[in-house]
Amino acid sequence: MVAAGIGYYIINKPVASLENKKPDVEVTATKLITDYETDEKVADQNYLGKIVEVSGKVAEISVEEGKTKIQLETENPISMIICELEEGNEAGSVKVGDEVKIKGMCTGYLSDVIIVQASLVK
Repeated sequence: MVAAGIGYYIINKPVASLENKKPDVEVTATKLITDYETDEKVADQNYLGKIVEVSGKVAEISVEEGKTKIQLETENPISMIICELEEGNEAGSVKVGDEVKIKGMCTGYLSDVIIVQASLVK
């Protein structure tokens, strides 16, 4: 019973917020996608699993399964930076075409770069 309780706690333990953490890397959306398209292995060493602050122009805002996602434009029309905002963080007054800075954890590249646990930098 104790093991079950510990297992339940570990599985349901809340993830620490990154909102007040200092970014490991600051980069533009275009540079981030270009780095991944040029050499994914090197880009993973620079960004994967790190707190990244990415700046760029909002291409799209959507809500899927209760989570807000902001997509940032890049110079490649078929690749974007997809930022999934942390629970409790909303896009607020941000709209398509706005220049923003978003901070979160980079989880890698699958034709788009994915940033999770993200929040807008004020």
